[in-house]
Amino acid sequence: MTEVYNELNKAWKATCKVLFGEEIGELKEYEEWLKEYMPVIGKRQSHISGKDVTVAFDEYCKDARFVSLDEVKEKSIEPLTINEIKDIDSIVEAISEKWEYVGDRILGKSTFIKSSDIVFDSHYVLDSSHIENSQYIFGSRGVRDSSKYVFGSIGCAICEFLIKVYGATDIKRCFEVCYSNSSSDLFFSAYCINCSDLLFSFNQKNKRYMIGNLQLPKDKYLFLKTKLMEEIKDELKKNKSFPSLFELVPNDKPSLDIKFQIEEEAGDIKPIEKAFSSTFNVLFRKEPKETIDRYENWLAKHFKLPKEVISRLENKVYFHQLIDFSEVINATPEERITREEEADILADLHLKEDEIQSLDSIKENINKIGYFCVSYKVGKFSNIIKTGVVYKDSSNIYKTSVVGYAEYAGINCGVGSYVKYVFGSHRLTNSQFCIHCYYSLNLTRCFEVDSSTNCSDTYFAHNCEGLSEAMFCWNAKGKRYAIGNLQLSPDQYRKIKDMLVEQMADEILSKKELKYDIFNIGCDKK
Repeated sequence: MTEVYNELNKAWKATCKVLFGEEIGELKEYEEWLKEYMPVIGKRQSHISGKDVTVAFDEYCKDARFVSLDEVKEKSIEPLTINEIKDIDSIVEAISEKWEYVGDRILGKSTFIKSSDIVFDSHYVLDSSHIENSQYIFGSRGVRDSSKYVFGSIGCAICEFLIKVYGATDIKRCFEVCYSNSSSDLFFSAYCINCSDLLFSFNQKNKRYMIGNLQLPKDKYLFLKTKLMEEIKDELKKNKSFPSLFELVPNDKPSLDIKFQIEEEAGDIKPIEKAFSSTFNVLFRKEPKETIDRYENWLAKHFKLPKEVISRLENKVYFHQLIDFSEVINATPEERITREEEADILADLHLKEDEIQSLDSIKENINKIGYFCVSYKVGKFSNIIKTGVVYKDSSNIYKTSVVGYAEYAGINCGVGSYVKYVFGSHRLTNSQFCIHCYYSLNLTRCFEVDSSTNCSDTYFAHNCEGLSEAMFCWNAKGKRYAIGNLQLSPDQYRKIKDMLVEQMADEILSKKELKYDIFNIGCDKK
């Protein structure tokens, strides 16, 4: 066993003691179950060493060449001839044998990381990706902001002592919980806000001591909790797994006497259309004449857009399709999907006292209360159209799965804080005037950029930092006026850039697509 696993095994046992009052076995015995809803992490081989390379978002073509971050060496490239720079095809052919994609990206002050990708300032991380400033993380994705002791979880910030939690901020000591915030000691619960000490409860706010959405006196709650947790522990020890909340709630249409019609706001697409046209013009010096929807297939080439679902109360719900949550989304009972306004009504449903006396009884009756709120808004917001989750102040957003602190953004998967004029992108933070940018930070006027930081006026770049006026670069830092990692004079660069940008614009405007993207630009073109 590796040192990383040994330390995580100790952390697992400590977490089980906190949650269940005792250890329930070795981490390796529960590995498959813990990763049940994890999106597939790509495994490639380094073309240099042959060792496995972990890739968090594996949209890259099959014959792409990979290296691990510690194998990256920025190389000088032979000057391109005039024949090699006559158009995009010739440039791609010239660089395709030299281009290298990077995995195993362990950055900042990180230690004891194994089989993980995109890890910043973290310690003791195994089989995980997108981990920031956290420690003791196993089989998880999207964990950040001083989180620790997290196992089999996705999308968690400011959290500790979690097992199988999906979408949470500021929660502690939770097991099998989804879409909850500012809470503690939750078990088998969904969409609970500012709550503590809940079991098998849904859509609650500011509540404590509930089982099956039924309010109980503290002593009765603690007595039943002890009994139920013993049953849960026994099943865990026996089977090395336990049915998830998504499995316990059936995917059927329950009979409800509740009617709650939500009057939809139409929204105004015009400012978003104008923003898309302006962004396109900034990047390509031409403006599209058609609506943004004509470019939807191209913009959303590498992800799914929010899915429109009709809830049991017959209202539209835009179910986010966040890439990190792909398996969770597939597992969520679609007939039990609800939105925030409905969740407040459904919170009043509860089991009877005789229905919560045993685990079997709760499993039998949970269908009476089990609904999953997958679309909600937090903070100040305006003109949000066909969008799944707004978790912080945002305005003028269109067809985006998850967004926070953003404005003028459309047809994105999930974009983070402080972005504006961003389209067709995912995991982009503190950026503006970007199209098709992924897993990047501090970008300005960029197109087809992946896993990069602090770049401006850059087209087609992977794993780059501090580029300005650059095209077709990989694993490069601090370059300006560069094409294919080759330094050019400003006049040379501008002449080639003008030609290439015009070619890109004409193809996109005429075909509503572009043959190349950052995920296929490094493929063998022989």
